[in-house]
Amino acid sequence: MAEITLMSPGDILFLYTDGVYDGSDEEEHRHLESVVRDRQWQSARDICNALLEHAARDDDHLRQIGEEDRIDDKTVFIIKRT
Repeated sequence: MAEITLMSPGDILFLYTDGVYDGSDEEEHRHLESVVRDRQWQSARDICNALLEHAARDDDHLRQIGEEDRIDDKTVFIIKRT
């Protein structure tokens, strides 16, 4: 029987809703990747919290510039194989 490896040690699966990233800003995409990369040795919970904190700071910025209508709910799910 063949063995299929879905995730290798060190792999991180990052799932999120559009309140975290809506796909419209390539710079923001790179920034989120760097948040994960900079914390790749931390727990899945710590990575998740860092991503949600980043998204909350983005919401603060949207409030400051009067674009509250762009704020959406946020869900982040991290699966990390150690």
